[in-house]
Amino acid sequence: MATKVKGYELTIKIGTKLITGLITTGFKIKPNYEEILHKEMGGVPVEDIIDADYEFTASGQAYLATTAEQPTHIDFEDLREMAPAGTSLAFVYGRFVAGSRIVSGNAKIQDYGEDANSKDTATFSVTFKANKGSVTFGDYTP
Repeated sequence: MATKVKGYELTIKIGTKLITGLITTGFKIKPNYEEILHKEMGGVPVEDIIDADYEFTASGQAYLATTAEQPTHIDFEDLREMAPAGTSLAFVYGRFVAGSRIVSGNAKIQDYGEDANSKDTATFSVTFKANKGSVTFGDYTP
């Protein structure tokens, strides 16, 4: 029987740091195709893959990393500062268990937001778009 993967197991690291308060992550791959008409195919269109776009999303509750957590975590205020800088950030996405498949590369923040009401804990959401040609797939090694 197949093994279920718990939602909390799939996470993202920016560089080597986890995101404090992270609750939800998402990962999308959008292959890009080019239509080609080969003469030997009698003009029947064939789609060849050119590359792919990769997008990661993360959202959670706005917690500040403690002094003890700062070497291993970033928080929503760090993400807020990174967003307008346009800096390329190293990332790793997947399950951080030895031998698990992971996705890594470099990405830039495409969208960042915060929401807060008077009653609940504030929340944040961020979208990363991977830099073309930077994404690799491999096995996680602690």
